[in-house]
This record gives sequence, structure tokens and C-alpha cells, in this order.
Amino acid sequence: MYLKYGPYTHAQNEPAIQIGKRAVFSPRGLRQSTRETWRIVGVLHAASQTALTAAIAALRAAYSVNGYDLGLFLDDQTTLTDHAMLSGATLGGTRVTALDFPSGSGAEYSTFRSYSITVEADFPDATNNLLDFSETLSFEGTGGPRIIFLDTLEGLPQPQIAQQRTTTRARQQGRAVGLTTYPTVPPPIWPQAEMQPARRLVLRSPRRAAGNLTEFPVEWSYSFESIAPLAGTPGAP
Repeated sequence: MYLKYGPYTHAQNEPAIQIGKRAVFSPRGLRQSTRETWRIVGVLHAASQTALTAAIAALRAAYSVNGYDLGLFLDDQTTLTDHAMLSGATLGGTRVTALDFPSGSGAEYSTFRSYSITVEADFPDATNNLLDFSETLSFEGTGGPRIIFLDTLEGLPQPQIAQQRTTTRARQQGRAVGLTTYPTVPPPIWPQAEMQPARRLVLRSPRRAAGNLTEFPVEWSYSFESIAPLAGTPGAP
């Protein structure tokens, strides 16, 4: 078996590989991604200290770069096994979080050198694109009379009913964040009462994580006016 990280190929059957996976949950309590972590432990061998120094430098140079594909290949060096982290399928690419030389005892650095490498990546869960959602309904007016106050030359202003019945107004506002795409914007709650010229939709820039885009925010606002009181509750998908 051969382990490859980008252009670098480990010696045949050289490293031991431990692979762990754990779920990462969104603020809504749903799985948003799976974080996969590879711990690679091995020993570099060389015929001399000079050759060993060059081998260490090549290893360090390869794993100083994030975003390479990491995979375990069969002995033909071309057939990829089930164990692989393809950077393009992740959120933000593969990340090298540690490169250690944990042992300094005995004959280390004579003709061999022990190393330990940790690489991780987050794989999005396509079934739960919605990371966050919030919506607010605000209401104005009761539909009752509109009263105005007339100024008088002397004494207190005088109330007067200028309109026996008035309209009620409402506004539906919200914000949602999608993991890999913009989430679907909910429709107006009272479409028959919407003041369509006042409709507002805002798409904000997603966050760039290495070479990938994630966290796509969208905001919306609907305004309503009706001769009857409007009743409803905010959405909670």
C-alpha cells in the first residue's frame, strides 16, 4: 500500500494510519459536516545522515501545504482505496494541523527518523444545508379610528375622529444561512395583503474558507397592509 499526499508518495507500507470521523453540528442541532482526521505515524529510512536530511526536508515541504488530496493506494500506486480525502469535496480543503518528530532517543537521526502527521478536513452534509434561520413579525395598528387633535385659540386641543376605520400593517423580516448554497427564501405569509413594491431581498457574500465558499446568508423583508387585523407566527423550518 502507498500513501500519497499531493505530489508526495510515502515509501511502500511505511506509515501507520489512524482515521477518525466525528459529526459537526450547526446551531440548529443538525449535522452540518463530518470532520475526518488522519493521524499518520511512520519512520523515514535512509542510507546516510545526508540522505536522511534530504528525506526529512521533502516530507516537511510536502506537508507544509494545505489543500492537497490525501489517499491510500493499492500496490499498483494508481488504484485508490476507500480511504481518501479529496480536497475539492471538502469545506476549505484538507488542512495539515501537525507535523512532529516525536522521538529523539536512541539512534534517531542516524539512518532513520520517526514522524507523526495530522491532516483533517470537513465534508459537508448535503441533507442539512440550512445552518441558521430567524424570522420576525411586527404589527402596527389595530384597525380602529384615527383621531387627530385640533389646536384651539384657548384651552386644550380638541380630539376629533378623522377616520372611523384604519388599516393594519405588518412586516415579515428574516435571515437564513446556507452551508454550501443560498437557502430558499420563505414566501410572504399573507400574499394577498403584501405591498409588493416594498419587498426587499438581500444576498450577502459567502465566507471563503481556503479555496471553497461556505455560509451563504440571505435576508428578506415583506410589508403588508390590510383592512382586517393580520394574525400569524414567524416561520421555523
